[in-house]
Amino acid sequence: MKHLSFVFCISISLSLYSQADFDYKQFTEKMCSPEFQGRGYVNSGDSIAAVFIAQQLNRLGLDSLSTGYFQPFDFKVNTFPDTCSVFLGGNKLIPGKDFIVAPISGGSCDPSHCAPKLFNVHFISGKNFIEMKGLNILEKLHLQTEDILVIDNSVYSSDSTREISYLIREYARKNHVIEAVSNKFTWSVTSLKNEHLYLQMKAPLFQNNIKGLKVEIHLHNVYLAPHTANNVLGFIPSRKKAKGTILLTAHYDHLGRLGSETYFPGGNDNASGVAMMLQLGVLIKQTPLKKYNTILVAFAGEEIGLLGSKYLSENPLFDLDKVRFLLNLDIMGSGEEGITAVNGSVFKKEFRKLQKLNKKLKAVPVVKARGKAANSDHYFFTEKGITSFFVYTMGRNKNYHDIYDTYDALSFQSFEKLSLLFNKFLRKL
Repeated sequence: MKHLSFVFCISISLSLYSQADFDYKQFTEKMCSPEFQGRGYVNSGDSIAAVFIAQQLNRLGLDSLSTGYFQPFDFKVNTFPDTCSVFLGGNKLIPGKDFIVAPISGGSCDPSHCAPKLFNVHFISGKNFIEMKGLNILEKLHLQTEDILVIDNSVYSSDSTREISYLIREYARKNHVIEAVSNKFTWSVTSLKNEHLYLQMKAPLFQNNIKGLKVEIHLHNVYLAPHTANNVLGFIPSRKKAKGTILLTAHYDHLGRLGSETYFPGGNDNASGVAMMLQLGVLIKQTPLKKYNTILVAFAGEEIGLLGSKYLSENPLFDLDKVRFLLNLDIMGSGEEGITAVNGSVFKKEFRKLQKLNKKLKAVPVVKARGKAANSDHYFFTEKGITSFFVYTMGRNKNYHDIYDTYDALSFQSFEKLSLLFNKFLRKL
């Protein structure tokens, strides 16, 4: 924490912008750049992002809380910081495109040295794998330590695919394994770690020349226990005596790196959401809410299980009983197909108000309601009785938790109109 505060103080003068206006596109592009390391837990990516966001709060004239801009907390996380190479049949594969590493995977290294492991491929269908689940597969298939099981999970129904994936995860606890898939790669992070290798690869890679096929895996994982991250908070006082607080929230962390060559930019998820939060901060700073203080919270640790929001809900830096409403923002980079409000069917009065304003402003084609869901940082506050919406845009961009969620893939179709809609909505509460 002391180091982060020092870096922040030194770097305030080095802020990206020279004027007190806010360019949401420039901000989002910066957050997606390689220097932010995917805003994950490798090479201090999340700390770099935290300092950058605090810079913007300071530059835009938003106060910190009495405790400062940062709220630190710790957690455990499995990371893949540098070596991540796979050769199949002598051909180098591309992380994120040809394969991904399961977040729970161990590496090919041991405490004394880090070296690649060469395996003989033993291919089996998912159907056969299910049939053998009650048997000792290693003995049944005569697998040796230099063999690795490749399980085809690419041609089944969604229910069967889920069942096979579950069984593979169980198998991976004690054995090296590769899951052959046809669906889009979707990566994540976890606080758990196996001792064995667990990779997913595109099934077409195994269509030819299976007999005698070898795979070389060189993977270095580092288990951080603990890793320190920071929620970032800013404050805007009300125009008159405050009778409560409005919370604007968005998580800034993303998935980070899968080796030294591949990172996950996280443009839509959720550089765009942080940009929207700051855009609203600018609008409210210009004309503060009449009777509500506004607190902006950029959460860390969302991708690993809503840890930053959980921590703040259990260790509040302000009176939660006085929070009138929480607006959580995620995936704000499109909007061609409208927006969805999680908790919209729970808090019907506020949802009708949002729909009515959108009908007048025509910010997006439709405002849809969903029920209660533990799918973002609003959740733990909703559980404490705080009226909350989690809003995300819908549009052509379907990139999610992959290497293609880039700044260039964002349309920002409805960004400016949505910022006006949210601003008016908050003022109507």
